[in-house]
Amino acid sequence: KLGHVVGVTGDGANDAPALMRADIGLAMGVTGTQVAKNASDIVLLDDNFSSIVRSVVWGRNVYLSIRKFLQFQLTVNFVALVMAFVGGAILRESPLNPIQMLWVNLIMDTLASLALATEPPSDELLKRKPVSKRESLITSHMWKFVIFQGLCQIAILGVILFKGTLF
Repeated sequence: KLGHVVGVTGDGANDAPALMRADIGLAMGVTGTQVAKNASDIVLLDDNFSSIVRSVVWGRNVYLSIRKFLQFQLTVNFVALVMAFVGGAILRESPLNPIQMLWVNLIMDTLASLALATEPPSDELLKRKPVSKRESLITSHMWKFVIFQGLCQIAILGVILFKGTLF
């Protein structure tokens, strides 16, 4: 009722209603009944509560990695869009042709996803407050960062594009 995410663990048929109503139902895989397993979202294969803690750490790590990836991608695509538009409007041609744009996107997507996918979770993530169900995936702080970082990159690329010389 307060808008918090609720996780429930159970192993018996009497736990099934609570497992179904919870946001995240965790059933015991070894000692749990089939009714509890069917009613839950996650089945713990080892019946170990430390597995729940590890899953929370990994879940928070994945969530933060997704946020970082989106922030990075929004910044890169914002800069590319503005540079293509400004370059096209002033130079009468885009600084990057479509094939070059695709390569930039491919390289940026690959490097960003590799960097974020290989970031291991830390126990410091457990000290953070849980994220509200109503909180947007992209926060206003992230939008400010995208715009500020994008404008800095646009300024640098603008200088290179309009004042730079080729060797």
